[in-house]
Amino acid sequence: MRTVSGLDVHKDSIFMCILDEQGKKTEEKFGVTTREIKRMAVVMHSRFVSDVCMESTGIYWIPLWRLLETDFKLHLVNPQFLKQLPGRKSDVKDAQWIATALLKELVRDSFVPDGNIQRLRQYGRRINEINKDTVRCEQRIDMLLQRCNVRLSNYVSRTRSRSYRKVVDSLIRGETSVDELIRLIHGRTVNRHGKSAVHDALEGCIVESDRDLLGQYTQMLDMYQSQKQQCHEAMVQMCMNLYREAFLFLLGIPGVKELSAAIIISEIGDNMELFATAAALVSWAGLRPRNDESAGKN
Repeated sequence: MRTVSGLDVHKDSIFMCILDEQGKKTEEKFGVTTREIKRMAVVMHSRFVSDVCMESTGIYWIPLWRLLETDFKLHLVNPQFLKQLPGRKSDVKDAQWIATALLKELVRDSFVPDGNIQRLRQYGRRINEINKDTVRCEQRIDMLLQRCNVRLSNYVSRTRSRSYRKVVDSLIRGETSVDELIRLIHGRTVNRHGKSAVHDALEGCIVESDRDLLGQYTQMLDMYQSQKQQCHEAMVQMCMNLYREAFLFLLGIPGVKELSAAIIISEIGDNMELFATAAALVSWAGLRPRNDESAGKN
């Protein structure tokens, strides 16, 4: 006789419903600490639960998956799919409905990569965060220079160029001579816009507080770059050790560099048998529209 469990997972609580093929039901509420999750596992073991199903709600399902994956067959389901099925709405009823849908094999599992891929994915997601933080930090630096009426960003190609950073570092050190600052600008930039225009753009009004804040922001930028490099190196090392064949294959594609190859592996893994077809992979990645058909009409 098959016995399953449905979990309704929240930030501070877990509602569990154990259900068997005869309709016998056990419902209980647990906390989210490791001790509580282990106690819940003991309860499920005592009822001979084989399968456990939960919704992919934010990140709250991840610690449960880590703690339960060695003892049960786990199913992660898109909440949108479960909400499409009729049922009364409450936390207890949600857990009961998840268990019912699993028992009747109405659920379709979401793709959950193995532990190594998940760890690799953490580095990739961190790099994405760092890229966003870097852009915000660069914007704050330029806003600060604009307040000082230093309009260098109007003439350089990008605010992360070497010329821009050299000028910022020089201003932090207390340099005020425009003639000295303009020497730090790449000759191509000066020739393109004219020495007079660039000279006027560098003439501003900078006080001690501006230099202090510029120094803090540049320190943040350097820290972000250091952390990004650490994540990059960790991803490449993991790929070479664990997914060497797939990693080298991806590097053979024109335009795919080390970081791109590592991120591709971190997002889809190296086992393509999990996706029935190439179209299924494209669909999972959200790059094709849903197929909704009713009464022969799309």
